[in-house]
Amino acid sequence: MTHTQIKQRKADNLQKTFLWLIVIDYILLSFFLFQLGSLDLRTGTMISLLLIFYNGLLAFFCFHRANRTDDSYIIYPIISAILLAFVCFLYFFFLVA
Repeated sequence: MTHTQIKQRKADNLQKTFLWLIVIDYILLSFFLFQLGSLDLRTGTMISLLLIFYNGLLAFFCFHRANRTDDSYIIYPIISAILLAFVCFLYFFFLVA
């Protein structure tokens, strides 16, 4: 593939959908972060498990999707979202619950 072909290649619909799933992940994490103080243990645990499941699926799809050399940029928002979720979970389970 020449340099002009790579430059002219546009993101396909699956790539755009995947990027929107990353944005939705950050929105879900921010909702969880804003509701931390008002959640009881059962609700917080259920939401945490659902977010872990969602982030796990997103990471799985991310590593399968980023198989081309120019798609590696998509890994970084996923890793930062997983780290943010981990910090939120630690904060909830050790300081709030």
